[in-house]
Amino acid sequence: MISLFVPCYNEEKRLEHNILKIYAAFLEFHTPFELIIVDDGSIDTTGKIAKNLIKKYNEIHYQYFNNGPSRRENLAKAFRTAHGDIIVFMDLDLSVDLSYLPILLESIKTYDIAIGSRYKGKHAQRTFFRRVVSIFYNLFMRFYFGSNIEDHQCGFKAFKTEKLFLLLNKLGYDSTFKRGWFWDAELLFYAQKSGYSINEFPVGWHEGKQSTFDLKRELKMLPYILRLRWRL
Repeated sequence: MISLFVPCYNEEKRLEHNILKIYAAFLEFHTPFELIIVDDGSIDTTGKIAKNLIKKYNEIHYQYFNNGPSRRENLAKAFRTAHGDIIVFMDLDLSVDLSYLPILLESIKTYDIAIGSRYKGKHAQRTFFRRVVSIFYNLFMRFYFGSNIEDHQCGFKAFKTEKLFLLLNKLGYDSTFKRGWFWDAELLFYAQKSGYSINEFPVGWHEGKQSTFDLKRELKMLPYILRLRWRL
């Protein structure tokens, strides 16, 4: 069984449309699955829309956290409710086209972790500023932490559930939310240190129309990032 988690925050405009696209895509695999909408503290009508969806589709579920947005901490907590032996998560904005799902799901059969990469030969459509920030961020991750991953932040990942839970135990829950989006990179650092097999495969990617990226906010993660090296 596959447990698919889709995090969201104030997504009333596109939640239903994109969730149903994801739902339809998974039906084509003829494999049991559950689709969990993880609401990271939305204050619009996202919750109401999600609750209407779960009434219509047995495979769709909804979890709400009232202390968000946490970026990734509440998503990680939601993972603990998975019933599947495979956990997948993807961004609601569908920045990575669903046509890459077969590659993701086929890869996770062989590897402990499968992740999409925007730096493996496919074109990533984004603003020049976002491209420069992303390139420097990933180069820093490789240099400072010795990571072998080229793209740490792509929101298109799959895990063997039992392996992921071991990593979550190491990461813990950051109740201060200082870790932010860095959660993805930290998880992959621990995975590499633990000797997990990781398949990083190329995906096409386009920047979402409602991107929540904020450089000033993300820079607040810097002290946490710099200290982590000595804790690994």
